[in-house]
Amino acid sequence: MRVAFLGLGRMGAAMAKHVLDAGHDLVVWNRTPGKADDLVAAGAQEASSPAAAAEGADAAVLMLFGPESVREVLPDVARQGLLIIDSTTIGPDAAREFARIAASKGARYVDAPVAGSIEPATAGTLGVLGGAEEADWEHAQQLLQLWGDPAKVRRIGPVGSGSALKLVVNQGLGVLAAGLGEALRMATELGLDRDVVLDVLEQGAYGFTVKQKRALIEDGDFSATRFSVDLLAKDLTLAINATRDADLEVTSAALSAALRTIDAGHAGDDYAAIIGHIADEGSESGTANSH
Repeated sequence: MRVAFLGLGRMGAAMAKHVLDAGHDLVVWNRTPGKADDLVAAGAQEASSPAAAAEGADAAVLMLFGPESVREVLPDVARQGLLIIDSTTIGPDAAREFARIAASKGARYVDAPVAGSIEPATAGTLGVLGGAEEADWEHAQQLLQLWGDPAKVRRIGPVGSGSALKLVVNQGLGVLAAGLGEALRMATELGLDRDVVLDVLEQGAYGFTVKQKRALIEDGDFSATRFSVDLLAKDLTLAINATRDADLEVTSAALSAALRTIDAGHAGDDYAAIIGHIADEGSESGTANSH
């Protein structure tokens, strides 16, 4: 296949590498110059625009920042017969909008956001949450299983379903981060040793987050980014906007915590910065641990 891959952030670059490794022709585009160098060295071609990347392609994969980014490039990419796999986290309404735009130009559209971070993206073991017509989903498998564990590549339902479930997944990340930050702040106020607290919390409800982020929390340095605070804030905003009839008080509180962390200068840091910022908010250690 000839595959266009648009968006070479931390996740996109790792996913695109699997396309090359599988022997497909790969054409890449990224808004920020220089991100394609390693892929070009490995055999990819770099295009000057999204339209140029998609020209002559059998499929185009989008791994962009959010719905506005997709909205900008999709009209230039979609064309007759093209399979579009959108792995951007965009929300269900945008996915259905983009499917209509693609269909108006004769293209097929699959929303297929991924679950997981850099390590599974590199290993090709991501979860894939798909929203698509069944026939389009079948056509997408050849690519999706390059970066997704076949046991975790799932069609959730029609277009929009995958994007809806991705918001549910990422809501949990935000809530756990904010909750763990408050738990650590409470422990400090109660005079407890943080190492002991983390030891115990690792065995309980916060265990997943503590195991993943403990080293960053202990170092107070969140610059080793796997999933950034600004991306999580974007996804929490999408989750709140997508559920108009629900009052998501806990999700809104997690978003507020993420936005405060961004205001403190951590937009591009790993989302564990939310934990550290809340845990030390207003304290002397919070100033000392700010990176």
